[in-house]
Amino acid sequence: MRRSTELRLPRTLDAARRARRFTTEVCAKWRVPGLAPDAVVIATELVENTLRHTRATPRLGLELHRDQLTGDQLTVKVTDDDPREAVIRESGHPPGLGLLLVAQTSEQWGCDREPAGGKTVWATVR
Repeated sequence: MRRSTELRLPRTLDAARRARRFTTEVCAKWRVPGLAPDAVVIATELVENTLRHTRATPRLGLELHRDQLTGDQLTVKVTDDDPREAVIRESGHPPGLGLLLVAQTSEQWGCDREPAGGKTVWATVR
C-alpha cells in the first residue's frame, strides 16, 4: 500500500513550524506515530535548508509505503525550484545541523533533479 500527500509552505519564519505540525498530523492519520519524531526532524531541517540556501518556495511531501515483510517506510521530501544540488556542509555550521542531521536521522537520503527544473531532497525512516 502507498499513500502520499504534499503541502506548499510559505517563505515565512513559521514554515518549519507548519512542516512539523503537518508531519505530526499526517503520521497520526496514517497510524505511524512512531515514525513521527524522526520525520519531524527531517522535515524541519529540509524546509529550513530550502529557506536558508535558496529563494524558492518549499513543497513538503510525505509518502508512506506499507509492506508486511519490511514494515512501514516513510519518505520525507522537500522540493524547490533551485537547481543547485543539496550537499552536506560540515564546515561553518555547528555539528548536528542541516543535512548532517538528516543523514544521521534517516535510513538513507538523497537529492534528485526535477525534470521541470529544481530538485527534491528526500530521506527515509522506518
